[in-house]
Amino acid sequence: ANLWLGTSGGGISKYDGKLFTRYTTRDGLANNTVFCTARDNAGHLWFGTYGGGITKYDGKSFTNYTTNDGLADNSVLSLFVDKSNNLWIGTYGGGASKYDGKSFTHFTKQQGIGSNAIVCITQDRNGNMWFGTQNEGVSVYDGQSFTRFTTDQGLMSNAIFCMTEDQSGRLWLGTENGLCVITSD
Repeated sequence: ANLWLGTSGGGISKYDGKLFTRYTTRDGLANNTVFCTARDNAGHLWFGTYGGGITKYDGKSFTNYTTNDGLADNSVLSLFVDKSNNLWIGTYGGGASKYDGKSFTHFTKQQGIGSNAIVCITQDRNGNMWFGTQNEGVSVYDGQSFTRFTTDQGLMSNAIFCMTEDQSGRLWLGTENGLCVITSD
């Protein structure tokens, strides 16, 4: 298995256990600053770039998607592939986008997501989508509407950097002020 590393200005580096191979805009990457990566069920790699949108790599060639193709914003901070193989894209200023392989659906602050700067995304065991924001806490989407959690509901900070669900169904949040956990109990 290869390890893929996004860089700040140097494109993507692939490490195969022995050698590094670098890919840049000269190879078809949308931008040389890559904030995040994800792999879909077909094995395609997705790269979120700063200012260039997203890039799909099928093992042979790169395909880029930008606001011209329907993406909400070209600065992408986070990527997540859900259980239905939809690609969720967290952008710096356009909220979240869901790409089903054909079209983009957008979720913005006006629709109830906490902020248009989405730093991290995960899905819980019940299929709810969780969005960690730059400074407005975390929002959960149940497929119909958003519920928002901030310091007013007990978070240590409204700046969410990372999150994951453990085997017991607890959602762990890395915040500016430490670790928080949300339990379903």
